[in-house]
Amino acid sequence: MSLISLSRSTPQANRTTTKSISAEEFIQDALHYASGAAVPLTAVAERQANDSHHEPMRRATFTLTQECIDQLQQLSKQSGIAKSKLIRLWIQRYASLNFD
Repeated sequence: MSLISLSRSTPQANRTTTKSISAEEFIQDALHYASGAAVPLTAVAERQANDSHHEPMRRATFTLTQECIDQLQQLSKQSGIAKSKLIRLWIQRYASLNFD
């Protein structure tokens, strides 16, 4: 057997990202799952249909003080929004300010 025979004959399927759901939707789906009920396919299809195309994201490294890290963690817990999304929102907000 050669290495050529081990190569894939078909490309990998593209990963699909799902739309972010609210905490209430997540809890409702979790309760359905825990009770043994399946999540309605229409709800899943609706979420996928409403999903908008996003640009691919890249990792970034930056330095924060421990105080900033703690505050970011706390804000993330309180809001239920991922830390990286909070930072993206702040950047968008700051970029939209008019400094004239």
